[in-house]
Amino acid sequence: MKKNKICLILRNNPGWKGGSEYIKNILYSFSYLDDSDRKNVELHLISFEEYSDSKLEKHSEYLHTYSNLKNPLVKLFFTKKKNKIKELIFICFILLKYRIDFIFPFPSYLFFLRLKSALWIPDFQHHYLDKYFSKQEIRKRNKKFKKIINDSSILVLSSEDCKKDLIKFYKKKNKKVFILNFRADLKRNWLKSDPNKVLEKYNLPEKFFLISNQFWKHKNHLLVFKALEFLKNKENIRPNIVLTGKLFFDDNFYSNQIIDTIKKYKINSQIFLLGLIPKKDQFLLMRKSLAIIQPSLFEGWSTIVEESRSIGKQIILSDLDVHKEQKFSRSIFFKRNSYRDLSAKILSSYKNSEPGPDLNIEKSFSNENMILMKDFAKKFISLSKLK
Repeated sequence: MKKNKICLILRNNPGWKGGSEYIKNILYSFSYLDDSDRKNVELHLISFEEYSDSKLEKHSEYLHTYSNLKNPLVKLFFTKKKNKIKELIFICFILLKYRIDFIFPFPSYLFFLRLKSALWIPDFQHHYLDKYFSKQEIRKRNKKFKKIINDSSILVLSSEDCKKDLIKFYKKKNKKVFILNFRADLKRNWLKSDPNKVLEKYNLPEKFFLISNQFWKHKNHLLVFKALEFLKNKENIRPNIVLTGKLFFDDNFYSNQIIDTIKKYKINSQIFLLGLIPKKDQFLLMRKSLAIIQPSLFEGWSTIVEESRSIGKQIILSDLDVHKEQKFSRSIFFKRNSYRDLSAKILSSYKNSEPGPDLNIEKSFSNENMILMKDFAKKFISLSKLK
């Protein structure tokens, strides 16, 4: 039987880890398949990440990177002064050499290859939160999305909520749309590690909540700080919040606003800014925390919700439709613009929860996650076979 040759493309985007994690979770999902299903797929990965995870090679039959090129002159050509043209040449070479059947996410500038493919739009947040985007950024996004929608034979969206937005803003009722709810790979060996060692590493308190988001305005960190100020002044309660993620980008205005707000509310002693930390450390902090807080004002499909689901960690969530669509049973919803409602949910969890990990809950949800990951892989294979 001829194998279904699937190729994934992993790009290097330090400013948006969610995009690369999405592709990695697709890749890892194939390891959950039964042998009878897995043997029918030949999995290729083209990676442009600066530092490739050794796990990537383990989960794909073929890992294609510049550093893996054997001819020294060819390798020098691609690695010296990297650019989009070289990426295009490299991708074309791999796709044609290995006679790939399906590629995802498909670079629209390669339409002339006429390969079976699909394009992905993560969300349409600029239509709702336009105050967080410049006019130039909005024009750029609209132009890009219209091109993706028009050029793709199959459009992949992460949720039904996204599909509603596609119809609302782009009037594409008849577009061939595939809803792919992504899941989070669970590194089961990390469940054997002691989370207390991570507390020692970062000098953290025993009792804390965790926020693991990029420091973007729509992630709504400032509401959490306001809720902490309210709890401190009205209830004399001082919960600790550990935050991970890159704080400073090219535009430091919002980053400075984060620091200034913490000082203004005098909650410095409750806030622990760790920056970008290893994924394993983040996972162990998740296990140890009282709960996760996800205050975001917009999501296409929340990665942190899926990561929480993988071990059954309680999460305090903004009341977005997409968060409700994810249907995680240990979710606690708050009104997304109400610091008072958020503070009430934090207070309740603070009083009624104990630091993790809860091994029984983790075992139950990690077993369930294996089923979800297998279904995720099967759904992606069905996407690759669409006519």
